[in-house]
Amino acid sequence: MMLRKSCCILVMLILIIAIITGCAGEYKNPFRLHVVANSNTAADQAVKLKVRDAILKLTALDMANIRDIDTAKEYIARNIGIIENKANEILSKNGSQYGAKAYTGVFAFPKKTYGEVTYAAGDYDALKIVLGSGRGDNWWCVMFPPLCVLEIAEEPEEGWDSLDEQDVEYVSFFAELFDRLFK
Repeated sequence: MMLRKSCCILVMLILIIAIITGCAGEYKNPFRLHVVANSNTAADQAVKLKVRDAILKLTALDMANIRDIDTAKEYIARNIGIIENKANEILSKNGSQYGAKAYTGVFAFPKKTYGEVTYAAGDYDALKIVLGSGRGDNWWCVMFPPLCVLEIAEEPEEGWDSLDEQDVEYVSFFAELFDRLFK
């Protein structure tokens, strides 16, 4: 009995070390969001952030419940029309004289750090939203796993609903792993 407990503890420690060393710095297969502004005017940059906020709000709940990149890509592909319509709605409400176009594919991204997670420069699966001519500065983040909220300013943009405490669900990776292993 004591040998069995020791083996279980050893296996758990090995798993924890493997998880910490293998996952702490980077998620190997993210799905990213890239919003490209029409230009670098203050108005175009401001509307870019409003489009970003609207798209994140539109997709946040579903993306938070997705557990793998294939499902994330399928979800975005199924909803690309809705996403593009939302971007165009925001542009229209803000008096923009241009439209938005949403694409999915593999796009180049620079090195970027989100909190404790760093992604190397390279090509990643992504949702890309180009506003107008797409000649302005851009904004990018990771939709899956959902790290975009780390990039949004402390004060929410107009139209962004702040979360109440009751809307937040805390999940323990180790508790879930323990449940799967021993139940």
